Amino acid sequence: MSAAVNRRVVRVAATVLMVIGLAGPTTARPVTGTVSTLGEGKDAVKLLHVWGTPREMGYAHGVLLKDDVADFYDKIIGAMTAGMGVGVEALDEAWTQMEPYVPERYLEEMAGLAEGAGVGLQTVKRAHAIPDLSEMDCTFFAAWGDFTQDGHFIQLRALDYATEAHIQDNPAIVVYHPRRGPAYVNVGWCGFIGMVTGMNAQRLCMSEIGDDFDRDQHTLRGEPMPFVMRDVVSRAKTVEEGVEIVRRARRTSSYLYLIGDAKAREANALKAGPVTFEVYDQTNTPYGRLGDTIWMSMGADSTWNAKIRAALRGLRGSLTVASAMREVTAGCETGDLHTVYFDATDLKLWVANADADASPAYDQGFVEFDFGAATKRPQR
Repeated sequence: MSAAVNRRVVRVAATVLMVIGLAGPTTARPVTGTVSTLGEGKDAVKLLHVWGTPREMGYAHGVLLKDDVADFYDKIIGAMTAGMGVGVEALDEAWTQMEPYVPERYLEEMAGLAEGAGVGLQTVKRAHAIPDLSEMDCTFFAAWGDFTQDGHFIQLRALDYATEAHIQDNPAIVVYHPRRGPAYVNVGWCGFIGMVTGMNAQRLCMSEIGDDFDRDQHTLRGEPMPFVMRDVVSRAKTVEEGVEIVRRARRTSSYLYLIGDAKAREANALKAGPVTFEVYDQTNTPYGRLGDTIWMSMGADSTWNAKIRAALRGLRGSLTVASAMREVTAGCETGDLHTVYFDATDLKLWVANADADASPAYDQGFVEFDFGAATKRPQR
């Protein structure tokens, strides 16, 4: 990385806040988790490790991040209902339609989270109803092989969303150590168990973009997008398995997904709505071939796809996380709420969040997290 970029990338500075094997005197059940802080100052991010059953993991999340969880719910529910011009009753109605399609393991985790944080379960549900009610303009790409400087598999997830809502005030990296299956990481916010950005220990990562190509068929009678994404990252070991999970899901709205696999050095972009389901790789992308890379930005038919192509073309054969931070996200100004780069080959990620003044994430310092090392340390 250049000296300039080095100054922007905040190296991991982990300060352990809690390591709890048994609950404190005011709680009645074991707290199967740890919490620490990565980074410094305004770039700091909470790092949460949880393990056990879904309810145990949710409970640990709630206990260890109690104040942040309550603050996140107050902000996201208040800001998003005001922005959409609706009351909380609209969120309740939406969740009532979606809940029958939410896997039981997530409902259990939400119940545990509510108990641990001391908030109402209906509040937790309201926060998780919001993503499928609002559009998101975002950017993603994956690059590997001859396209990157060292052959590593690099994937971007840039989330462009309302920074005025101050969702960014409670960022979190949550590492799940389930009883069955590989560990995986969810890059998001305190109190949010759905996923919009994630990677698993099988070197599979996933990004998404909101779109409207199936607008006439949009429905709330289906599995919410953040849980479809978590299904993929928590269960798939290959791109093909991930594609099939999305294909089989009862889909609510129109989304573009990117599923990348550093092991196989391949990626698929999906155009997946309630009716539409199309799969692309680097050989048949709608925006022309550019070697071992695939990208989409702001929508399937957006002019931003040409803009990102131009930025990537200038990095062909030399792309690194640092150069992509400079030329793609900062250069194109995408990823205002949060920006995440994965080096899935090394199982590392870098995350930046908008600051309290709503300055965009792509202009902030990036915090580095070595997910691979974290999966090797015993958590219990």
